[in-house]
Amino acid sequence: MKVNNQNRFEVSFDKTKFSLLNKDKKIAWLFRSSEVGKCAKIFDDYYNSTETLTPKDWFLFYKSVMGVDILKEVSNKIMEITKLDEDTCFEYTKFRVLGQTWNGMLNEIDLINELKQEFPNIEFRKANYNLDENYFTDWEAYSYGKLFLGLQIKPITYQYMNTPYQNQAKLNHELQRQKYKDEFKVPHFLIYYENNKLQDKQKVIDRINTLLINLIEVR
Repeated sequence: MKVNNQNRFEVSFDKTKFSLLNKDKKIAWLFRSSEVGKCAKIFDDYYNSTETLTPKDWFLFYKSVMGVDILKEVSNKIMEITKLDEDTCFEYTKFRVLGQTWNGMLNEIDLINELKQEFPNIEFRKANYNLDENYFTDWEAYSYGKLFLGLQIKPITYQYMNTPYQNQAKLNHELQRQKYKDEFKVPHFLIYYENNKLQDKQKVIDRINTLLINLIEVR
């Protein structure tokens, strides 16, 4: 696993092996939160513990929470199941647990920074783990200290997920979004990115502007 010039983790071993491991349903259970921890929660705690995010510090923070042996233990189980070599299994485990969590969170932060450039007077706050887990909410937007919008950020591929399991997950997400709107009395937007850029950026900006105009009218 290596870090590229965009500060994202990349796979550093054979891509064919990576693809095979990703498709191997026999090892999927090894990446459940019961095995590797609640990575989103751990990253959330890391995010709130520092002003500067670095791959090295993220790795160290994860190890401080989950222990130094957890990744090796998972890697060894993958090796037993797949019969692949030790280095490949360990690199894959690190990427799945540390790399993908880091990459996804940095993508979110970059997109929020895009929105901050368009709306410098809006305060975007990273949602806590409870909001993410139970209300499908990554970020919240405040104007003059008042919450006016919840946001969930997903890669564009989320739109095309279409297996029975994925469709059920998407249905559950919609129920969580509705619960957020009902309980907090504000809209909730699901926005997408592709190649680390906001999808339909102008449409998102226009929708937020409409909300802000309505807030001004209410005040």
